[in-house]
Amino acid sequence: MTNNKRIIGWGLLLLFILMPFSTEAAPKKELEFTEVKLNNGITLKYKVLKDEPLVSMYTVFPIGMNKEKTKGIAHLMEHLVFRGGYGYGFGDIAAVTSRKGGYFNGFTSFDVTAYNYVSPKEKFEEAFKVFNGSIWNTDLSETLIALERKIVVHELDMDYEGHLPYYPVYRYFYPEISYTKETVDAISAQDLREFHQTYYQPGNATYILAGDFDPQIVIAQLEQVTNGFGESETPKEDLVEFNLPVGEIVEKRNIYPYHYQLLMGYEMEGISEADRMVIKLLAYNYGLNYRIDYYKNQYKFYYTITRTLGNKDFFGIYYLERDQEYSEENLMAEKERMINFFRQFKKGDFKEQVTNFIELIELEQVSSVKSAVDAVEYELQRLLDGSITVDDLPVLKNLSVKDLERVMQQYFSKPPQTWILVNNQEEEGKSIE
Repeated sequence: MTNNKRIIGWGLLLLFILMPFSTEAAPKKELEFTEVKLNNGITLKYKVLKDEPLVSMYTVFPIGMNKEKTKGIAHLMEHLVFRGGYGYGFGDIAAVTSRKGGYFNGFTSFDVTAYNYVSPKEKFEEAFKVFNGSIWNTDLSETLIALERKIVVHELDMDYEGHLPYYPVYRYFYPEISYTKETVDAISAQDLREFHQTYYQPGNATYILAGDFDPQIVIAQLEQVTNGFGESETPKEDLVEFNLPVGEIVEKRNIYPYHYQLLMGYEMEGISEADRMVIKLLAYNYGLNYRIDYYKNQYKFYYTITRTLGNKDFFGIYYLERDQEYSEENLMAEKERMINFFRQFKKGDFKEQVTNFIELIELEQVSSVKSAVDAVEYELQRLLDGSITVDDLPVLKNLSVKDLERVMQQYFSKPPQTWILVNNQEEEGKSIE
């Protein structure tokens, strides 16, 4: 679906910034979800919040763009689930969510596909039936498939301009984003049925619910869930890893109105949790560094990028030139600035930064009980392990300046593994193709 949690939301959000924090307090017992494993394999995490006006529900499947063998099929399936199933249609979904003051949403990320309904508590039981019917008995009729193919392709066209300023980031740090109109058009109804039957099995699903509901009713309904296309054993597939290129890569593409893009990348393998946390903190504290000359109306932005995939970690600094045309002199100057960027990491009080960050994480956890929606969103964040959460506090609390010094010396005292330059090849004034 087109929303801020689909690929941009779970891509750039995790690349460049963490979620905002609140400053409220609540007893620890209010923060905990109950987790149960049902007989059919479903994992259920729930929190009962009495007198909450809304109930929020998620279903998460650990299949996203990284693991899919047919490019674009996970995203297309996400769209089709929101068309309904088991006798329910799009109108039925809206009738128990958006038309009653709630909403429905979903996203396909690199690792997962997730579905979300928010409904008034008075409509919860009806909404839960529609929710489950759409997920487990998705309508995969040719008419709906043809419609959603067009919508997915339209989203690709819309995303192009948004991806353009960050082309090297997506191309080299997130290579899973590689499906096209041609790959989507090639997905058949049979492909979708096989994909659904393979990955949408109860044992492959995690439900997260919060609000004013009866958990016994939820459990009774979920115990009856089966895949509408039949049982199948879901393969336990590993993440598809990749390597950053070694040396310098130069591309020429139409990136007008930008002049050139420059990405510096490091690849690390088998690093410790402490080292990974230091790198995440560096990315957070220096995630957007900029210089502005108001008199000349010139500005420069340097983005930090960090990603963990399997046993590998990736770190990069990215720059996009908006004002000056490419030249060897400008390129060398920017490379020097990016290398010097690391000096900033040593200027701050690392101990104070860690202490402040621990406080922010604890306050963010506390803020998650403000509503059913907040509770579910934070539990989803913990499940996906994309940002730093309360689960990382043991590692955070043990960090010291020595950890920072070790990381800087071991990983960032040597030249980067990768330099990627993308230079505009079109004449200025021509439109983006």
